[in-house]
Parts: sequence; C-alpha cells; structure tokens
Amino acid sequence: MFTHVIRRTFIPCLIQRSLSIATTNSTLSSSPIRICIVGSGPAGFYLTQNLLKLSQTIPTTIDIIEKAPVPFGLVRYGVAPDHPEVKNVMHTFTKIAEHENVRFIGNVHIGKTIGLKELQDFYHVVVLAYGSSVERSLNIPGEKTLANVFSAKDFVGWYNVGVPENAELRPQLDRTDRAVIVGMGNVALDCARILLSSIDDLAKTDITDQALDILRQSRIRHVTLVGRRGPMQVSFTIKELRELTKLTGVQSRLNQEDFNRIDQNMIDKLERPRKRLTELLLKTVQAKHSNEKVAERCWYLKFWRRPKQFNGKTTVESIDFEHTQPVANRSFSEENLPVQQNQTIETIPCGLVIKSIGYQGIQIDPWLPFDHERGIILNRQNRIDDRPGFYCAGWIGRGARGVIAETTTESHTIAKRIIDDIEHGRLINLRDIKSGGDGLVSLVKSRQVRCISYEDWKKLDAHETNLGLSKGKPREKILNIQKMLELTAP
Repeated sequence: MFTHVIRRTFIPCLIQRSLSIATTNSTLSSSPIRICIVGSGPAGFYLTQNLLKLSQTIPTTIDIIEKAPVPFGLVRYGVAPDHPEVKNVMHTFTKIAEHENVRFIGNVHIGKTIGLKELQDFYHVVVLAYGSSVERSLNIPGEKTLANVFSAKDFVGWYNVGVPENAELRPQLDRTDRAVIVGMGNVALDCARILLSSIDDLAKTDITDQALDILRQSRIRHVTLVGRRGPMQVSFTIKELRELTKLTGVQSRLNQEDFNRIDQNMIDKLERPRKRLTELLLKTVQAKHSNEKVAERCWYLKFWRRPKQFNGKTTVESIDFEHTQPVANRSFSEENLPVQQNQTIETIPCGLVIKSIGYQGIQIDPWLPFDHERGIILNRQNRIDDRPGFYCAGWIGRGARGVIAETTTESHTIAKRIIDDIEHGRLINLRDIKSGGDGLVSLVKSRQVRCISYEDWKKLDAHETNLGLSKGKPREKILNIQKMLELTAP
C-alpha cells in the first residue's frame, strides 16, 4: 500500500529526487536527516546502533523518545532479576545514548503528551518501537473477579524490577502452598523460578525490597505450569528450562506418559534448538532423583489442558481445565499443532494463578494504522501502511515473540531499509527541518511536561546504584514516578 500511494501521488517528486540524489545528499550535509525512535528498549537502541553505523555518509541525528522517565525498556523492566548477564547490554545502550548524534528524551508519552502526526514537524523519519505492553486475556469466568489471579506482565512488573504501575501489587503468597501458571513460555518459567528460588539467592539481585519481603513470607511449595498443547510445542527455551531443573532444593515432576509418543526418529528430524530442548525434557523426566522425598519444593508440567474457569468465593481456590488432544491426522511434533477438547474436565486446586499467555501491542494514536486483533501496527517490511516516513520495529511490528538476540538481527535489516529509502529519495518529508528535537522539547514544555535527558537519568541511576550497594545489591529501583522526577530535577 505504501508503494501504491507513492507511485500514484508523488511520481514527479521521485523522478526528480532519483535524478538528483547527489544534490539532495549535498544539501542535507548542513541540514541532517532527523530520525525519531519511539521506545527505548532493545528494539529502539539496537536500531539506533545500526542506523549510526549505516548512515556514516549521511548527516543524521537520532532522538529516542520514551514515555517513562528512564531508558532501557524491557531490559530494565522485563529481564528477570536473577539474569544479570542479560542486563549487561545496558552498558552497550549507554554508549549508544552518549553518542554525539543521539539524544534521549524521556517522560514524553506519544499519543498523550504529543500526537503521533505532530512528530512530522520535527523529524523526517519516525520509527515506532514501543513494544507489546498488554497481556492477552483468557476471557473465562473468575479471571477478573477473583483475588490472587494475575497476568504475568503485572506479576513480573512487581517482583522483577519495580515497574511503577505495579508497585502496589500485593500477591498473597502466605495463604497457599500451590500456584498454577497458565502458559509454557520463558516468562512462565521466570515466574516459576522466582516463586521457587531461595530468598538468599534473590536478595543478591536487584529485586525490590518490597517484593523480597512478600516472598520471604511465601508458603508456595508446588508450582504447576499448564499448556494447551504437548511437550513438542512448548515455547520456553533450553536455558530457562535448565535453570529450573538446577534450582537447589527443588524437584522436577514430569509425567512419563506425556513423552511416550516421542521417539528418536522424531527427535532426529527436529531443528537443533528444538532438538536440544526436547532431549533435556526427556532427560529430566527419565532422571531418577535420590532426594525426591526430601525436596522442599516442586514444579510440574501438565500438557493438553485448557483453562475453562477459575473457582473460589473471593480468592481463587482452583481451576477447571478441559483436556485437549491433537486434531486428527496432524503430526505430534508439529510446531503449531491445532488441538480440540475431548470433554474431560479436571479441577486443579491452587491459591495463586499467573496467566502467561502472550502479549499484544496497543494503538497509541488513532492516526496509526493498526490491526487490533493481532495487536500490531499494519506494515509491510516495517514500513507503516499509508504513512510514508513512518516505520515500526520489534514486537509492535511483528508480534510479541522472540528474544533479544532476534531483535538485534531484525534491527540491522530495518536500518538498511530506512537508509535505502533515504538514499533513493523515497521519503516525502525531506524538507529542511531546523529545530528537530529542540522543537519537540519546546512544544512538550509548553504543555507543562518536563522532558528527561540522559544526563538527568544518570542522576537517578547513581542514586539507585548507591542505594542498592548499601544493601548488598546491584541496584534498588525507585518505584514512584514523582520521586524519579524529583531525583532527576536540575
């Protein structure tokens, strides 16, 4: 659609630009291409890094706009506190943010503080990389009405790194010894690992004191992860599974019957990542544990079950699951194996439920073409439909799947497309823009909102780091937005 609009309406402009590309680039040497990236998570920072590498012959400025007062998105708010090695990418992101042609502008909510269309007044290129922030719903009875039923997004935001909007969450972990996690992805395993890990180990991470206090009182001893398909379709990766199997004092309880249909011939046909994961699952289920009787805590995998309803008076007490089975004549190892119910209902008792069934993006501005069913921006090869000069990157463009490593690869491809569009005169909005980010900051200030610079963030960073070191932790995060703004004040 993007190409169609360009050809129909702007053919004369394109011919002129394609014939005078040298002149265009020459003109832009004194008036740089101004790029804005909305979202300061991995997608935004890796894209910035690749744009800097690929635009060395084109004068370019890049502003990274973030609705929170702090940068790094998923790395700060989504990576588990006991995975500090993953958070090391923050060092790379810091170098990017401090590049002379890059500026971080925090505390600016696109779609509220300023309209998406207004960004055209300040930038030639706008890239939306704000991720997928809403958890999908099961839409079953009891999901919204019973206490101690949480989305994984909210639960992670509470225990992980102190997401401000989840600071007041109070899971009742002292009233039950059984938790059920609906879903079998990496986030589900992260939640299980946090519930089952020793407090001494967690106390050495950047988990908030508030979450640590509640976890100290936890009576959770049994965590069951439930999926609607089989062991060949789990979404978690081998690293997360291995970590769960190696937790001290924690027993893995898998049912041999769930794996009886998996033979060596089937395993040999799998791609390497899935093959290694399946082999570890089989090794785990077949292992003979001499300390099984003395295990303090246990985790379980239950396959072929779909939640039907949550039960309880005021707090969840159990879940009704309907059993599922593969659709006839489909391969047991098929990645997206379709299933159907088989009329069997099973009730699993629990006092805590975490729903980890995936995320979807939101439409931050009515002007943005959006697929509400899939929760992604409408785009073709990252170019947003009918919005020349607007692009999307990361989960908001492709859906909430994949890990940070995949984002790194994708960002290089998107950067090449953007630079290619610039060099071949495909951008309509290539007029001389003098103000760029300065103009944006002035407009935001006129609306009584204070922008946070990277230098401002470094004040908060130092405060959190010093506070954490005084407690023997790498960091103690500030949970309150107003407090963040106070600590970053000039």
